[in-house]
Amino acid sequence: MFWDALLSSGECNTVLDFYAARFVGAIRKNTVSVWIWSREGVEPRRRMRVLLLTVLACVVLFGSASALGLDDIKRPSKPDSKPHVYPKGGCSACSATTAWDYISSTPSLSAVAGLIKAIGLDKALMGPFTGTLALPTNEAVAAYVAQIKADTAPYPDVFNNFLTKLLNYHFILRSAPAWQLDTVTLSTRYRNPWTAGPHTVTFVVDPSVSKRAPKDWQWSRKSMHNRPMPRVFAVTHIVDEQGNNVTFASKDNFVLGGGVIHSINAVLNANDIYPSHTASANSIPEKEALLDLITQVSAALNISMLELLEDRPGTILSPTSEAFAKLQAELSITPTPQQLYDVLAYHFCPSPDNSVKGLLYFPFTKNKKYNPCKTLLATNKPTTGLPGLLFSNTPTGLTTPQDLTVTYLNGLTGGQGTSNIVLTGITTPLAVTHLVDTVMVPPLGALAPAPAPAPAPVP
Repeated sequence: MFWDALLSSGECNTVLDFYAARFVGAIRKNTVSVWIWSREGVEPRRRMRVLLLTVLACVVLFGSASALGLDDIKRPSKPDSKPHVYPKGGCSACSATTAWDYISSTPSLSAVAGLIKAIGLDKALMGPFTGTLALPTNEAVAAYVAQIKADTAPYPDVFNNFLTKLLNYHFILRSAPAWQLDTVTLSTRYRNPWTAGPHTVTFVVDPSVSKRAPKDWQWSRKSMHNRPMPRVFAVTHIVDEQGNNVTFASKDNFVLGGGVIHSINAVLNANDIYPSHTASANSIPEKEALLDLITQVSAALNISMLELLEDRPGTILSPTSEAFAKLQAELSITPTPQQLYDVLAYHFCPSPDNSVKGLLYFPFTKNKKYNPCKTLLATNKPTTGLPGLLFSNTPTGLTTPQDLTVTYLNGLTGGQGTSNIVLTGITTPLAVTHLVDTVMVPPLGALAPAPAPAPAPVP
């Protein structure tokens, strides 16, 4: 199997070339999974799913290191709010081994090494490196891939977007050894454009295990360079933004330039990146109501709507639990399952060309070609003439995030409606989801008609 070959090898080129040829052949023979979107549901063909997911982990991020936003990876340092100590470029523990030499020669990192080489990042790691790489082991990568529910093979550039964000969260901006002055929160290269701040990880120390920092380490602030080295404490694990405690497989592998590489036993998870919609709903309580409704509608109509959402690139609007409760209190009728399906379809905009450009991320003004977006409901019922959903962002000040809204045609009032986005940019392999505070009910003419009342009994 592909994973066996990949995990047992320091590089994935030979295996990659073989399976890439198989993948291209599959495309030419039209054996790649196809999903037919309709009321009846989907027709999945998943014979190559695990294989292609793994191959994509090596090939979809084609191009140079700049595709990851890592064109300045040699100097990814940034001042943190607290002073810290770290190795100088010529520290005694730092060998002449470059970051890439270490990664490519470590068998337990062969999956990551294959990915890095496939995207061209190896060249950027062949010189002095001053940051930190927290790299998951082969077993950790395999465990994460197993959680991905989407059939990503037909959409490599969309999956590229997902992996780019995921990998950037494993690059820490400064050298962070597994010995720290205290438990410390560190900035990564993965940033939140809405808040304009970096996503972070936390290094947790054990105050009972300490040592004097080596003399060839230095303080991060020049004004403190003459101070003696303090005592530092052992870092026991990393806490990611989803609250997972991730342990080390290997610590403090210092490389040329004073940078450091840690091997970790799980993939780090930012608070807006998830391997599936189910995983995001399990972590974000406000998405549970949507998932429950999808489950109910799917059972009633004998379809798998969750698979529809997993396997089609697009933008999803997820009303909060409070929004669903408010709508339920306002309705004077009980919607049919088909009507509920139509309402759900009004909250999903498939990417028009199945590309990552059709995914509406903040700032929405960058996607004028795709904004307003055409909903799945409008696609399924073209004769209704439904207008698209308009995503907008309004600056509120220099220090606060912008107000984000979605404008739609409100079927309850017959006029224009506005829904506020309360959480933006939740990324899954093929989609971006925004939490909104309103259930958007389309015009009644676009909804499936209610069933005719039963005839009166014959006296």
